Amino acid sequence: MSSSAEYVLDSTAVLALLYSEPGHQYVKEVLGKSAVSAVNLAEIVNKLAQMGPMPEAVRESLVKLELRVEEWSEDMAYRSAEFSRLSKSHGLSLGDRACLTLAKQLHATAVTSDRTWRRLPSLGVRIMIFR
Repeated sequence: MSSSAEYVLDSTAVLALLYSEPGHQYVKEVLGKSAVSAVNLAEIVNKLAQMGPMPEAVRESLVKLELRVEEWSEDMAYRSAEFSRLSKSHGLSLGDRACLTLAKQLHATAVTSDRTWRRLPSLGVRIMIFR
């Protein structure tokens, strides 16, 4: 795993980019310096599939973005437990914890639209809320 990514995108960032939602311009600006975890990619693919496109169209849309996808390892699964105590109190999903775990590992900034992340205690992870 390379540490050259400056940003780690959560699923809301990628979906905002795909659908030109508010804040997508910021995500577009950092896309070339960003990574996404395989867990978040699964979240994105499943969300798109629920919206109706055929699996081939979903893959084609995501391939065009040239997303850098980082594998989710056994070690990262254990590291994500650091954030699990915040799941109930701050509503962090598995995808949220995957994004934060990867950002911490890469010393990168986690990018999300989830404003509740502003209330997170210091986690050793920089957070950018794009809208």
